[in-house]
Amino acid sequence: MTSPPGTSVASLAIAADEPALASSFRFHRPRGPMCARGYCSQCEIHTPEGRKLACQTAPDRVGEIGPHRDPLRPLGRIARHFTPWFWEHRFLRPRALRRTMLHALRYLSAAGPLADGAGPAPVRSFEEVTADVLAVGPAGTEPGAYVVDPDDGDIVLGVYPDRTLGVLRAGSMLSVRFRRLVLATGSYERLPPVEGNELPGVVGLEAAEIYGRAGALHRGLRMALWAAPEQQARGEALAARHGLDLVWLGDVAPRRIAGRARVRAIEVDGGRIACDLFVVGVRQPALDLALQAGATATLTAGELPILAVDWTPDWLELRGSAAGRSSGVPDARPAAEAIVCACEDVRVKDLEACVAQGLDRPELVKRRTGAMTGPCQGKLCAAAVLATLRDCGVEATPTRARPLARPVTLGELAADA
Repeated sequence: MTSPPGTSVASLAIAADEPALASSFRFHRPRGPMCARGYCSQCEIHTPEGRKLACQTAPDRVGEIGPHRDPLRPLGRIARHFTPWFWEHRFLRPRALRRTMLHALRYLSAAGPLADGAGPAPVRSFEEVTADVLAVGPAGTEPGAYVVDPDDGDIVLGVYPDRTLGVLRAGSMLSVRFRRLVLATGSYERLPPVEGNELPGVVGLEAAEIYGRAGALHRGLRMALWAAPEQQARGEALAARHGLDLVWLGDVAPRRIAGRARVRAIEVDGGRIACDLFVVGVRQPALDLALQAGATATLTAGELPILAVDWTPDWLELRGSAAGRSSGVPDARPAAEAIVCACEDVRVKDLEACVAQGLDRPELVKRRTGAMTGPCQGKLCAAAVLATLRDCGVEATPTRARPLARPVTLGELAADA
């Protein structure tokens, strides 16, 4: 039988009720597909062609799919009792053994080797392009503009000095010089600041729609939806379209998302509600490229905070949800055990401990904890990290945004000029 369009390793895992495909870096907690677009990097798997994202990988490229088991999970259960900088206190003394201990730590924490058969990446050609107006987003964003469309396979590396955009496209690396830049880069999930917010089975509303089209959402699946009022009808339509059981709907974040290797229930003021999927309909504008281009952003107030642009150069324009200025949902007090950075397993209480030690600037906290330095490059966590720091009395200005806008391998960057 032919698989529906868009079928991926991630969609099959969700269909099989086994969304845990990977593990986190420090606690080795289970991680699953969250965004369906390849930017959260929470579903990285090993394939015969090397490490890939499950949401971007066809099933015929990996063979049999089974539940992920991490043998280092017991070590992660111990690590969760300590702050992210625990190891540097222990491994830097005694001085005579420092080199040996740090070498062992680097070896144990390094990613596994690439699978056999990955082979070298193809060498790309290098091209320089000049455009009066450059639009990053879907075709039609700006009539007459030179279009770079990430949803059509273009990989945007970043905005560089002299109004230059770096792009990987098929077999080419492009250096696009422009006079005016239009960004319709969309938005990312804004996770609730509650315990369990990173469990497999927590997915974005847009991701759930993508997985639904791929046949991953079966009738009777219990879905909880957290969304702003204007997004709730979209979530209800998703449930009706696929015969899902919408067990909870609200704009106030639940007190906790419960489960071990996956979402099992949510806890709200009215009690515990069993569910299989927690769908997030709250969004954070995608500001990576805008900040690299020189725009400034600030946290919103009076609601669940998001980062919103408050100034742009006169040659830069944001369109669509990238220009969003409100989360649309009430604020929620962050839980101490809530994960604020899913890539690096940084919790609310880790940030609070860091500030208590005297690190009172976001850049310093970033370096101390590793928050916002993982594969997603702060896409999922920047607003949550800065909001927590603001609650601690720290001036919550965004940290410096540098290319690359998303991780790529050195092999992918190889170009023949």
